[in-house]
Amino acid sequence: MRLLIKDLSQSSNKNIGLIFLSLWVGLAAGFLASFYRLALSLAEKLGATLYHQASTQLIYGLFLLPTLLLLVFIVSTLMKKYPMSNGSGIPQVKGQLLGYFKPDWFSTAWAKFVGGTLAMFAGLSLGREGPSIQLGAAMGQALGQRFSSTERHQRLLIASGASAGLSAAFNAPLSGIMFTLEEVFKYFSPLIILTCMSSAIMADAVSRIIFGPASIFDFQIVSSFPLSDYWLLLLLGILMGIFGAVYNAALLKSQSLMKGKIKSPFLRVLFSFAASALVALFFPLISGSGHQLIDQLTLTWGIAFLCLIFVAKFLISLISYASGVPGGIFFPLLVLGASLGSIFATAVIPLLHLSPHLFPNFIILAMAATFTAIVRAPMTGILLLVEMTGSFDHLLPLAFVSLISYIVAELLHSKPIYDSLLHNLLTADSEIATEKEGHIMIEALVQFDSEADHQPVQNLHLPKDSLLISIQRNGEKIIPRGDTLLHAGDIATFLATQAQEVSVRQKIKHLFTD
Repeated sequence: MRLLIKDLSQSSNKNIGLIFLSLWVGLAAGFLASFYRLALSLAEKLGATLYHQASTQLIYGLFLLPTLLLLVFIVSTLMKKYPMSNGSGIPQVKGQLLGYFKPDWFSTAWAKFVGGTLAMFAGLSLGREGPSIQLGAAMGQALGQRFSSTERHQRLLIASGASAGLSAAFNAPLSGIMFTLEEVFKYFSPLIILTCMSSAIMADAVSRIIFGPASIFDFQIVSSFPLSDYWLLLLLGILMGIFGAVYNAALLKSQSLMKGKIKSPFLRVLFSFAASALVALFFPLISGSGHQLIDQLTLTWGIAFLCLIFVAKFLISLISYASGVPGGIFFPLLVLGASLGSIFATAVIPLLHLSPHLFPNFIILAMAATFTAIVRAPMTGILLLVEMTGSFDHLLPLAFVSLISYIVAELLHSKPIYDSLLHNLLTADSEIATEKEGHIMIEALVQFDSEADHQPVQNLHLPKDSLLISIQRNGEKIIPRGDTLLHAGDIATFLATQAQEVSVRQKIKHLFTD
């Protein structure tokens, strides 16, 4: 079997071989991400049971304290020994694809799996999507190192693994593909689309075999959102855009404060576990990932109680992530968006005599708008909510409210959260790859009205450590000369030394995108 994989991956048509390898990456990533999803689900249920028993029976309360201390010790030890497993995992994958990091895939994957599972057992407000993306990327790295001979193809397999991880986490293959294109690469090319599509579809098939075809959310959408009330979506989009900017600033500030005030990783983990334990004991509704909270949101709870839920969930989410414990912000931010959407709906539905059936519509729309404002990936947010709800009925209002929240977040100069988290990683004591040998091929899309658009190659002042070796235009490959004009939509391929990869990428980004 191994020889068959290698033979096909080294096919005379290298693109076909790479697509074949991507299918295997999707299979491996799909199983790993699905097992992680199962482990988190079981851990969350066991943890909730323990907390419930501890709140009513002293014997369980006495057992809870040493259990949590043991978990704190294990998780903090993993974080210290394997720092690339800390936090979400998405900034690490982005950094890896940009050449900043070259982690050991095995140690990162198992530390992420174990640390994230234990954190979920303890009730931390973290999600599975970021770790699933990193686990999928680890599978892509493993197979790429074994069966692919070029650094460029290995990174494509890492990216396809990331797509597969998100696909398996949410039964959302289209979102997995779009997230990699929109958030990681930030441009489209046929090969990237095909490899990510192959992995995402395969991982989704694995996930559906294990979990079934049901959507993540089971909202009963009775009626579509009326066009006459779209002015409310304008207000909702503005609100979500403002919240997105506030959330990003608060998350980064909480990280800075936590690391500044509590130097010891053990104490940081202890603080987050203790806070999460108190929440699980006295306010279990907002404990853990928050999936059960979204399912229980109702119009009858009242604005005051919904505001309490929102504020408490917001604070415990910040504390959980700021500690650096393995776990994502993806799902918790959707929960916060759903909470704000329910507050908005509870206010406007009785005030304007709207149909109560629109309550779940507001929740869905608020989640997409929140995701867009925070992550700045509107297409992913729209597709994610479509796939998670299993309905295309609200595609137009999703697009409208996401556009508004995106514009508001941009006007407030809030940077995309994963870009900011990657910047924090690069300025901290992380495993930045500095000693590299060999060469790497770098692809870049010439964007409309960039410095490179409609310019001859000789006028671009390209990085001295790089060489423009080809231009792909309308499916045809062009060998560039000094007088060759670049046009928007061209995909330029550079050859650079791996030692200078980061600086070359930064220069190319300035020329091709700014």
